[in-house]
Amino acid sequence: MIRPILFSLHRLGVGSRGRTLKKWGAGLALAGLCVSGAPGLAMAQAGTMEPLVEPIGSGSVNWSTGWVKATGLGAPPPNIGGGAGRAMAERAAFTVALRNLLETVKGIRVDSATLVDNYMVQNDVIKTQVSGHVKGAQIAKTTPSPDGSVEVTVKVQMYGVDSLMTPFLPEKGITSKDLPPEPASEGYTGLVIDARGVGVKPACFPSVLDDKGEVVFGPQTVDRAAAEKEGMVHYMTAPKGADLSSLFGEGAYVIRPVQTQPPAPPRVGRMPLKIKSGDKAGLLKANIIISSEDAKKIRNDSALSVALKRSKVTVVTDPLIGGMEGRLPGFEQLLTAVVPDAAH
Repeated sequence: MIRPILFSLHRLGVGSRGRTLKKWGAGLALAGLCVSGAPGLAMAQAGTMEPLVEPIGSGSVNWSTGWVKATGLGAPPPNIGGGAGRAMAERAAFTVALRNLLETVKGIRVDSATLVDNYMVQNDVIKTQVSGHVKGAQIAKTTPSPDGSVEVTVKVQMYGVDSLMTPFLPEKGITSKDLPPEPASEGYTGLVIDARGVGVKPACFPSVLDDKGEVVFGPQTVDRAAAEKEGMVHYMTAPKGADLSSLFGEGAYVIRPVQTQPPAPPRVGRMPLKIKSGDKAGLLKANIIISSEDAKKIRNDSALSVALKRSKVTVVTDPLIGGMEGRLPGFEQLLTAVVPDAAH
């Protein structure tokens, strides 16, 4: 259907108006690819969920991927240009970026009562280890400017073997658990908590409590290797009103004609239990309160209990302000994005 549209617009195009019509045709072609093509539709279907990215100071924490990033800007010394000036600007930017990254890391919530900064002030071992991880950060991006200044972005991983959060595992009492093989029988494969609308904040080691304050899931219940590898909880955002049944579980694995292959199963597996958070708890609002009924359902399910030990938990929160809308743009929005003057 795209080819006839392009042909007719090309035939109509004369002069400047013709060039605009040709641009409209290209815009329609791109819109057609995004709406009717397999990759485009797959993106639209997955577009109702986004990573949870939290700005902290001059950096940001991606709670979905586990990356912490910060940026620094450096300028060459006066009267020094060329390659030498740029190299000096890069070194200066890298130094500033590391300093900003450390400040960002200090603002990460360890749990619902403590920041990384609190631990660093009280524990010299943790301070040394965290500082060492920050100094070993990777350079993610280097952007030179015409004026000779350079912007450098650095990043460090929160999770993984010997990662930023490794020093906190013993502090939180996280130990290795005796885990049986994953069951092959049908049953719950993980837990999805809908925490939208209650103001829950992300943390590295949150707890899920019942409405009596008893722990259902937390540092005491999760296996050390699983928590270190991927984090205790996987955070994502979804807009208000988005149906989580279409994003998690068997409903998310319907193979549609336009799809070249089914999507990969998420961390919580193909059959997660989906529940609603009733409230938040803790000084930093990172703990999650669920109903006694849901807590009982979790405790009485042996397969689910093992899945939780493997940290197969996803918490869905509200999108950040200014974040994604959770829907495919309308035709006018898409056309304007491709052809800026098409709306005039």
